[in-house]
Amino acid sequence: MYRSMLVAIDGSGNANKALEVALQLARGSGAKLYLIHVPSHLPAEDALGRQTGASSINETPESFREAGLQIVNTAIGTLDLAGIVTETLIVDGKPAEAILDQARRHDVDAIVMGHRGLGHVAEMMGGSVSRYVNHHAACRVITVS
Repeated sequence: MYRSMLVAIDGSGNANKALEVALQLARGSGAKLYLIHVPSHLPAEDALGRQTGASSINETPESFREAGLQIVNTAIGTLDLAGIVTETLIVDGKPAEAILDQARRHDVDAIVMGHRGLGHVAEMMGGSVSRYVNHHAACRVITVS
């Protein structure tokens, strides 16, 4: 059914559910999974801002990449135990555009992603990442909530 899928992960509950769905689909088809994480760089100066998904003003690009690597490594551990072939991608940029770009580059059959991730502020300001990807992807998009 699928030979390859791109799975967007950000550490959110919906992204974890998307990973589980991709795992089940890959088990049934032998598909390769590309895990993509796009580090968030939206700073917040106060506790309220951090509650909306923004990060501390003191965090650096390196800390975002380290956090992303931890998210990816956790996902890889789950997939390795299941014997699923994976490749990881930590890509800077706007999440929706990065997801679409990597889906094209790797010619995937489907993108699997959560309906809503950790970027609540960005969603309120510019629309959701999943909605944008659904409207612009050249392949099937499986949105999990």
